[in-house]
Amino acid sequence: MGTHPKEISSCIICHQGKDQGIRICGQFICSDCERDIVNSDVRDEHYQHYVNEMKRIWLSALTLGH
Repeated sequence: MGTHPKEISSCIICHQGKDQGIRICGQFICSDCERDIVNSDVRDEHYQHYVNEMKRIWLSALTLGH
């Protein structure tokens, strides 16, 4: 049995190539950004950035559905 190299994907939040994360509606979020989003507070300076990027995911999904 051989090992397969992990696929590198560009994170929609940080725009870096990563090999671990989740996909939401076909968009990749790396594990680091996922952790930051889950642990963010509304008073966090990056909170609005996360909200805006998540909106992009949902808007993309809605556009593909039509």
